[in-house]
Amino acid sequence: MSAKPCRNMEDTLDKHRPGYPRFAALLSSHSSFQTFRRFTRVRMRLILQQQDEIARLEQRLDELDSAESRHIFLGCMRRDQNPDRRQVLQELKVALSEYDDLLDQARTAASMPQPGQRELQNLRNWTAGTASISRKETDYLEMDEDLGSLAGPVDRALTYSEVFVEECTYWLDRLAQRFFPRLKTQRFKITADSNVLLLGPHLRRFSRILAVVAVTLVILVPTTFIPSIPTSAGRVLASIFSAIMFLVVVSFFTTARTVDIFASGASYAAVLVALTTATKGGDGCCCSIS
Repeated sequence: MSAKPCRNMEDTLDKHRPGYPRFAALLSSHSSFQTFRRFTRVRMRLILQQQDEIARLEQRLDELDSAESRHIFLGCMRRDQNPDRRQVLQELKVALSEYDDLLDQARTAASMPQPGQRELQNLRNWTAGTASISRKETDYLEMDEDLGSLAGPVDRALTYSEVFVEECTYWLDRLAQRFFPRLKTQRFKITADSNVLLLGPHLRRFSRILAVVAVTLVILVPTTFIPSIPTSAGRVLASIFSAIMFLVVVSFFTTARTVDIFASGASYAAVLVALTTATKGGDGCCCSIS
């Protein structure tokens, strides 16, 4: 079980001193804020340099092998007494190890997903509004194409749900401050800073519940109204429309591959077809009895 979040004001972002202490606390408050540069261009430059270094050593090794006059040295490594070849092989070992590390690190950086624009805008608003971090040191937030998120793949359904809750919270907070100035709404957020809106743990849970309810309605509502449609043609059209809506929701709110979308659509369509067929059978049974 996860630890119960603290509710005290001293446990919010505002307890940290302005500058990097508070900026680091902001980044750690939500995984979606953990956005950094990939340095793709520099990584490619280093890989190209290391690749050329290995190619140079490879060429040097071939030259040493071609110039070797003692064939036994080429046929038995244990008897190879050529110091230049041993040196080149050792350098190749180190260079290849560094090359592999560069490739692995570049692959990891390239696999980082793009950060959400909402989180980026939140960070930009905070850095511009507080002015507690040097502008030159926050310019990286404007390099959209080179930014990667440590949060992993984005849950779009939850993201849209959080956006909706944040908008509602923002306007409700403004109305509350206007009509009830003494009302404290800080318990719903983790910072009183007006430059950024961060939902507290309770509202995050509510956002997740809201997303689950919305997805549940999309899946189950068609199964409740299709049997009530009196005509077979109407039930078929309703099933087709429901399947299309289901696929649209899956493709819009998830990052599923096309084959996965088709698989989920086929499963959902099978349920709708079974429901429509069962309804037809029930109608036919009633007609025969009467």
